[in-house]
Amino acid sequence: MAPPVSTNRWLPLTLLCGFGLLTGLIVPLAKTAAQLGLPGPAFAFWQALGAGLAVLAVARARGQAIGLAPSHLRYYLVGGLVGIALPNCLIYLAVPHLGAGLTSLSYAFSPLFTLGLASVTGTERLSPRRAAGILLGVIGTLMIVLPEGQLPRFAAPIWLVPALAAPFSLAVGNVYRTRDWPAGAKPVSLAAGILLGAALELLPALLLADSHPSSVQAALLLVAAMAATGLAYMMSLELQRVAGPVYLSQVSFVITATGMMIGVTFLDERYGPWVWAAIAAVFLGVGLTRSASPSPRPWPARRKGKDCSPR
Repeated sequence: MAPPVSTNRWLPLTLLCGFGLLTGLIVPLAKTAAQLGLPGPAFAFWQALGAGLAVLAVARARGQAIGLAPSHLRYYLVGGLVGIALPNCLIYLAVPHLGAGLTSLSYAFSPLFTLGLASVTGTERLSPRRAAGILLGVIGTLMIVLPEGQLPRFAAPIWLVPALAAPFSLAVGNVYRTRDWPAGAKPVSLAAGILLGAALELLPALLLADSHPSSVQAALLLVAAMAATGLAYMMSLELQRVAGPVYLSQVSFVITATGMMIGVTFLDERYGPWVWAAIAAVFLGVGLTRSASPSPRPWPARRKGKDCSPR
């Protein structure tokens, strides 16, 4: 396991905001690519594959070999499945039936699910301040989506199942990546392995979609998404190492706020005071949780009592 470690007090917040900003930028790229004829499953496959190869090149340049031991391969496949491939497929399944507003709302549950799983599994202790920060972030997200969004009248409530399963899968991934961190592994090499594992698991979706970039514009958007994804996941695994899964889960709040900012800056969207108050609540929630240092429980030793935290 890789417990949260002491570090510069501003590093986790910087990584959280950077990860959220980059991930938020990917959303309009994927939407525009779909409008250009590249469907979501195909976009997700090429995005994961390209990002994984780019991060692998960075790892090799740093002298970090990607581990091929069974514990590493398990980490790549499970982490890629529950953290990338499965939630992406669930979201693509739900969006046509529920609309973007209600599907985006489901992401607000990821930090709550992560907090619950981390507490139940003993990954992190639950402090009142951290719980208050998570709750405030959820309230801010609800304030953004509910008043302004035009939530559809969904004919089949069954589609709420994949919409809520996606953030639960993300929460499982958040906790899993901390608890099963391979001994001595570095964040960059793990990020490469997880992305490539997700690409392998998304290959059937690509074959079913039978699609590839059919225009220069779509290809450029895909390359931009690959670069943003690679950098985002390097930040993600480093954040996982230094701050733990509950802190990491707040990235969903930053993504929501980032989407609002992109709308104002690039899409000429306008929001009322209620929405800006909601964004303030989101960042106040992040600040509360950041100011409450992680309180991990003692980590169960692996075989032979070896220390598994990365160096």
